[in-house]
Amino acid sequence: MIVLNAEPSGYSEKAIKRWQEKGYQYKASGWDEIAKQDCFDDVQVLIVRLAKKIDQTVLNKFPFLTHLVTATTGLDHIDIPSLEKKQVRLVSLKDHPAFLQTIPSTAEHTWALLLALIRNIPAANEHVKSGKWDRDKFRGYQLKGKTIGIIGLGRTGGKLASYATAFDMKVQYFDPNVEGQPFLKKEKLEDLLADSDIISLHVHLKEDTHKLIGEQNITYIKEGALLLNTSRGNVWDEAAICKLLFSKKIGGIATDVLSTELVDIKQSPLWQAQQQNENVIITPHLGGATWDAMWSCEEFIVDQI
Repeated sequence: MIVLNAEPSGYSEKAIKRWQEKGYQYKASGWDEIAKQDCFDDVQVLIVRLAKKIDQTVLNKFPFLTHLVTATTGLDHIDIPSLEKKQVRLVSLKDHPAFLQTIPSTAEHTWALLLALIRNIPAANEHVKSGKWDRDKFRGYQLKGKTIGIIGLGRTGGKLASYATAFDMKVQYFDPNVEGQPFLKKEKLEDLLADSDIISLHVHLKEDTHKLIGEQNITYIKEGALLLNTSRGNVWDEAAICKLLFSKKIGGIATDVLSTELVDIKQSPLWQAQQQNENVIITPHLGGATWDAMWSCEEFIVDQI
């Protein structure tokens, strides 16, 4: 039995040993190499990350595939109907909340983006690299006393709320599925948008969260607010929020995801806004990409086979 890793860079050595202990022959490849071959009829398990959309075209190369393994919680890079049609079992981290509570990397990255945005760190760093030293150009704001509005108070949103508390911030949230938390719950999303200095998105991409923030509610967003997204690019309408950016109604945006990241990032309105020197920070889906977090996830998921 062969397990093929399509994205093996930095893959856990312990996970490889676990595959071998289970009787699998582990092989490392890459999408460029996979594209050159029409059929992999000896592969039973395919390991992927987030670099490519796994659709019918990819699956057709693996006629005897039994398991598709992705050490992620979001699944928008997987064509689920095609997977079900071929009767391939999807193995992910989505249904393992207890394990995921041990992985804070996305929440930590969100906090790093927030600090970078509110203190103008990327621009200030480039300023100094150019040989200049003018701190007044990059004066920012304290977090103390600011109100953060968290959309989705699940694992990552909950951790973010605890960080905000440590920084003496006011925490409020919108999440119809969460009750009994020591934070102010907003029953309407519009109320949270209107009352938050910082808005952070932490929801799974589903039908009812697609473009959750868009033309229908962006007018409620507080003047000068900062917007953060480390969930998925399509949980907000990038074109709509860019209008707020260009009109200077909001103070800036920091995102770890783009709506077009699996196709072409240059098609993203947010990427285009960044090229126009707007106050936009974009990282390449780094939230879960820490060595220790990824190794833990890769090792854990082997045992789910």
